[in-house]
Amino acid sequence: MIDPAPKPATEPVVAPAGGAGTVRIEGLTKRFGALLANDEVSFEIPAGRVLGLVGENGAGKTTVMNVLAGLYLPDSGAVSISGMPLRLGSPRASVAAGIGMVHQQLKLVETLSGFENLSLARDRGRLLQPSKAGVELCALMADLGFAIDLAAQVWQMPLAVRQQLEILRTLAIGAGVLILDEPTSVLAPPETVRLFEIVRRIAASGRAVVLISHKLGEVLEVADDLVVMRAGRVMHRGPAGEVDVGRLARLIVGDRDLGQGSRPPGPFGAPVLRVEGLAIESDLGLAAVRGASFAVRVGELVAIVGVAGNGQTELLQAIGGVRPYRGEIAPAAGHARRFAYVPAQHLGVGLAPGMSIQDNALLGQQRRPPFGWWLRRPSVQRRGREVGARFGVTADLASPVRWLSGGNLQRLVLGRELHGEPALIVADYPTRGLDVASAGQIRRALVARASAGAAVLISSEELEESLAIANRILVMHRGEIVAEHDPRTVDQGTLGRQMTTGRC
Repeated sequence: MIDPAPKPATEPVVAPAGGAGTVRIEGLTKRFGALLANDEVSFEIPAGRVLGLVGENGAGKTTVMNVLAGLYLPDSGAVSISGMPLRLGSPRASVAAGIGMVHQQLKLVETLSGFENLSLARDRGRLLQPSKAGVELCALMADLGFAIDLAAQVWQMPLAVRQQLEILRTLAIGAGVLILDEPTSVLAPPETVRLFEIVRRIAASGRAVVLISHKLGEVLEVADDLVVMRAGRVMHRGPAGEVDVGRLARLIVGDRDLGQGSRPPGPFGAPVLRVEGLAIESDLGLAAVRGASFAVRVGELVAIVGVAGNGQTELLQAIGGVRPYRGEIAPAAGHARRFAYVPAQHLGVGLAPGMSIQDNALLGQQRRPPFGWWLRRPSVQRRGREVGARFGVTADLASPVRWLSGGNLQRLVLGRELHGEPALIVADYPTRGLDVASAGQIRRALVARASAGAAVLISSEELEESLAIANRILVMHRGEIVAEHDPRTVDQGTLGRQMTTGRC
């Protein structure tokens, strides 16, 4: 959790857009086949305030915001802005009304530059030249504290910079209602502090801001008002100052157990994975990892922590077999074929968007027993049900995987990769973007696999998580492993200092 900060009435980032005003959502209902995603949802998004919209994965938060953004047409209900009805099911009408949404799965065209992506939003695809955008966009970026190379292609940008580009694009088209879906999931702590400063300034300009997040402490630090959703319904509305993190968690999950799991007990056996002198390049051809060496043993859970963009993802991608490297990665004899890899990016890497959920539940394992060269549809359907049930994926298994929420995407990949009890599990940010109950379930599953004799390697941005479940913590800074700790004897302050400075 970041340190609390006051909510000053500062100068606005830009002048209020014409669409700024209080949004009223009344009786929205939305179904996807048999799934009731929103059930008579009603609440207000006040102008000039920050609304925290929270709930479990699949509670309907993103669905109702997608209706507001014009991406979904509801089965019933209405939306008005400043008393004027909004035409639903039309992204163009929502944009014209001043509604802008930054999605958890970023909606940028990765093969285009930052300028070209801005052009798609501002000029309907006509090329936006630096000379045309220079003064206005540079002033907006300066106000936001962003340093984006708009001439670079999106695929070359770190995830945090891509998110900044999405926010820049949304404000540049005059959004008066800014919706942020899990905006801090790819940000380092200092970037999160800066983002919340900007959120407060945007609200101070008269805009309405909606923050969807599973990081409850962060929500309470920046939000003025709260809406809690559960199973498609609004369960609570009220000022953020009236609840604490514990009460908010209970409002979200009810009376279920929130136990997060303890670390594997040991003893630890021989190494299952050895990494020696690993050197890895980023997508820009720069050094992302320098000389990484470590091992993960039978029964051990090792967590790699670091500020986003310091080489953790590239390291795990190389171990997972999806990025070239120099050096040695050596799974122990007999373990190479019992290996699970959970990537940080689900769609396009871990999952095929156009394929069904049940087919994705088998992806990469279709040649292993009990399957083979011939796939029988009943067997595929049975595996889909087993994988979906493991972590509670709630959707029609025959539907395309791209219809799933971010949390369900995460749970589907984890359910597939943990199926069959692999001996080595490599998971890049396995609980990122998950609600408190789902994150606890995933942590318990990883600890259980290590306790049963698997070797588990994860990257994590949550220091509390690493301290709670890891047997060993490795700290990365600028591509190097700069420290190794026993989580029972190290504190968050030491880890945070090493993550940001690289010094012990």
